[in-house]
Amino acid sequence: MTMVAIEKKPQKGSEHFQCEDQFSGGVAFCAGCALELNARFVARIMGEKTILVGTPSCSAPVLNGQNTAAWHKMGHYACTMTGVASSATGITRYYQRAGIEGNVVCFTGDGCASDIGFQTMSGAAERNEKMIYICYDNEGYMNTGIQRSSATPFGASTSTTPSGAVSQGKTTGSKNLPMIMSMHDVAYVATATLSHLDDYAEKLAKAKEKAKEGFVYLHVFCPCLVGWKFNMDLSIQVCRAAVRTNYFPLWESENGQYRITQKVAKPKPIEELTGLLGKFKHLSEDNVKSLQAKVDKRFKTLDVLCKGSSYPG
Repeated sequence: MTMVAIEKKPQKGSEHFQCEDQFSGGVAFCAGCALELNARFVARIMGEKTILVGTPSCSAPVLNGQNTAAWHKMGHYACTMTGVASSATGITRYYQRAGIEGNVVCFTGDGCASDIGFQTMSGAAERNEKMIYICYDNEGYMNTGIQRSSATPFGASTSTTPSGAVSQGKTTGSKNLPMIMSMHDVAYVATATLSHLDDYAEKLAKAKEKAKEGFVYLHVFCPCLVGWKFNMDLSIQVCRAAVRTNYFPLWESENGQYRITQKVAKPKPIEELTGLLGKFKHLSEDNVKSLQAKVDKRFKTLDVLCKGSSYPG
């Protein structure tokens, strides 16, 4: 019997891996949660010389809790939700003065980034502090009871915007936080998700380099199976549907030049995404049309910015 050697091709984007997995095999995330993959992936790309700055959140028990030494090897700093970017500012300035090489990475949910901690984040961006801010967007305050945040989309059912006889979910749209951060004229802004890891790897690697120039913001679509009401094996499918429908387009802005990094030739209707999620199951036909209109309007703004840009590609 002749044995044939099979050459294993490296995973696309793996050339950016700087270290081994920094997390233990079992951690305190929900089974099937995209946030675990997100945290592990960020650590692989950023490398060992990284300090994560976080808050009370879904990631806190693993990243900033009492048993972190058992769960990961990363440097970490826990602070209040209002003080993430300001605390990271102190760390990054100390690193620069002391000549310490390392990545200062804020790692928070949308509740902190878009609401409670927005003031200090915006201030750090305006000052062009040399840090990376990663927002994992699960569209609500999932850690404290699935309350709505300003990142919660139109129509979504949460504990504070319930669906029923009186209320039909959130009545307003979501804050376009990555676009708002790009308007701060910072070094680099990008969106990413866990179904497109090669795209995410490229952006994380670029973020490391651009942070040497100034503030970097990454906005990651990170579905919550508990709050969004879908099965634990569908996280990646939900991420993929968000990109296919232009609900969450993948783009970047480098020094003010915009580019869509994953172009969708024929976008799918928003029902491809909403049909997967229990938090949208109550939507009427008119509600779905309203959500589709909001998605189309937001994408049109991005498309105009990209077509008006001289960015290569």
